[in-house]
Amino acid sequence: MYNTKYECRYHKDSIFLETDIVTEDEKDFIRDVLYKEDLLHIFCVNDDDDSDSFDSVILELYEKINNCEELTECMKLSAGKLMSENEHMGLCILYSYDFMHLTHKCVSTYLENGVICMDDLTKLKNQLI
Repeated sequence: MYNTKYECRYHKDSIFLETDIVTEDEKDFIRDVLYKEDLLHIFCVNDDDDSDSFDSVILELYEKINNCEELTECMKLSAGKLMSENEHMGLCILYSYDFMHLTHKCVSTYLENGVICMDDLTKLKNQLI
């Protein structure tokens, strides 16, 4: 259901070599493709699955993490960006392009250990604010 061992690639500068001759638009396109691949791998969902499948894995994840105060606070912060207090919506926003690499670290650590690394949580909150 959730791949805690997966490491996001889309946000890393190391995906491009100094010798790569690509425009900024091409880099953005590549990052977008990698983001989608990262998202699919994190949630163990196939590219051909429908949106209902993704909705169900997000709901399943929400049920596993909604008792974590730190993650609930982040869900509320992200939902607030859309003038909402809906934590489920906030969780979806946390997996958007700008936040996923940070969210994934926090959620993975929580699912594996029951706690979140404070450094990772601080980075996520700073990005949300």
